[in-house]
Amino acid sequence: MEVMSPAKFVKVRIPEGVDLKEWSFYRPVLEADVLIDVPIAKDHGLARLTLAAKNLMGVIQNRPQLHRNLGQRIADITSLVRPQLTVVDAVRILVQNGPTGGSLDYVRRANTIIASHDIVAADAYATGLFGLKPQDIAYIVAGARMGLGTMDLASVKVVELSI
Repeated sequence: MEVMSPAKFVKVRIPEGVDLKEWSFYRPVLEADVLIDVPIAKDHGLARLTLAAKNLMGVIQNRPQLHRNLGQRIADITSLVRPQLTVVDAVRILVQNGPTGGSLDYVRRANTIIASHDIVAADAYATGLFGLKPQDIAYIVAGARMGLGTMDLASVKVVELSI
């Protein structure tokens, strides 16, 4: 595992960005042959949920400066950093007081792993584990609007397996 050195962040243009036109990204992520995004599904006070697209904030610099128009800006980041595979860990989910939690009473077993090549669809599916709909999460709506994937789960082949 590599420590994310500040020297390895580089300011780049975000060609498809609606609100964010450039930002500093971790260069090794941008240069990776394959990117797999593995978020842990949890409640988040500002974004409502942390799922795959929100998890990509981990590859940028100056995250606190990003919080205005957060939903669109997360979608803008996703337009540049496009994982080939998204695997949402929802075995146990934090259902309130996220992202830091504070009590095991806020953790619920969902016993679910979501895997998809479509980051928007993976996030859209995960909202149901929290009793929400895809349209409740601004970055899912913005990502779908930008053509980064679909939030229309009726148009996606969903295969559920029990192990």
